[in-house]
Amino acid sequence: MARTLALATLVGLVLARSVVAAEPVLRVGTSDDYPPFSVRGRGFDVDAAEAMARDFGMRIEWVRFRWPELRSNARADVFDVAMSGITWRPERAVIGWMSRAVAQGGPCVVGDPTAGLVAVNRGGVLESWARRRFAPQSLVAVDDNLSLPTLLEGGTVSAFVTDSFEAASRPQRTDDAVRCEPPRDRKVYWIAPQRASALGPRIDAWLAANEGRLEELRRRWLGGASPRGEVDNLIDLAARRLALMPAVAAWKRAHGLAVEDPEREQAVLARAEDAARPAGLEPDSVRALFAVQIALAKAIERRASETEATLDLETELRPALSQIGDRIVASLAVAAPVGARALSEDRLEPLAELLGSEEVSELRTAILGVRRSKR
Repeated sequence: MARTLALATLVGLVLARSVVAAEPVLRVGTSDDYPPFSVRGRGFDVDAAEAMARDFGMRIEWVRFRWPELRSNARADVFDVAMSGITWRPERAVIGWMSRAVAQGGPCVVGDPTAGLVAVNRGGVLESWARRRFAPQSLVAVDDNLSLPTLLEGGTVSAFVTDSFEAASRPQRTDDAVRCEPPRDRKVYWIAPQRASALGPRIDAWLAANEGRLEELRRRWLGGASPRGEVDNLIDLAARRLALMPAVAAWKRAHGLAVEDPEREQAVLARAEDAARPAGLEPDSVRALFAVQIALAKAIERRASETEATLDLETELRPALSQIGDRIVASLAVAAPVGARALSEDRLEPLAELLGSEEVSELRTAILGVRRSKR
């Protein structure tokens, strides 16, 4: 009897292990140092990843990354998706798939940056932001993001750079001033190129279907409700497309090309029309929206400052632009027709980084004009 029980137990263990081994694995990249998104195994993105993996029937394998190596890790297939308070940026958007935004915030400075050194976490978007605003000799880049408040409290620095999410989640001294930029940075999940075509749309679909659960997580981790519906996604995608234009301008300038490219423009318009029909949208109205986006894109290219061309037009920028264009049409298929009250000034804020008020109004009118097919 004892031998029978022991054998049964052994068989059960073997079967259990085989089930675990057969369960698909989702490799999730995390910095584990960015409150309130992921720190010491807790946070908004940790909870979101665990819920998503359960729904996908997958087991999470956490993969730790360092911020300076995040971009190279994405290219090298180190993780399937990175979920750690990652900000959408043009140089990242050409690699793999960046998901729908789950939150929106902006950079902040805690303390007095005029009184001494300013600390910032090394390798992330905030370091780039800080280097555009402070003299190089005043900046101190650190590898331990969690040490920033301690450096200020100990007098090593007079200020540190963070963002609105961290600023709200970390206890601050009452005498420390906190100054934040407008909330134009969108937090996303970064799917590596090897999984982008399948996992990217799957994650986006999950995020759209689980907005209610995400709202609960925002209340718990991000300090309050901040719902993100399909109109928010549509505006974000339009902002992403325009944000790639300074890089397009830099490449054209470096290669002696004109801003105008009629052949390419017609191809973009035709692609948008072709995508509109099966999406149940009136092709002419979608074409009109993309024509406005092209005109605004060229305006951004013309006034873009002269910078080094770091992204290739043919192999990086145009594929990324095509992907975003297709996603804009897919978003319109859900959101259109968009009512005027849905396009409030707050919702349009991501567009204000690159467009003037009249240009924002022009794009708003074009979005309002998109119609569903009558058939």
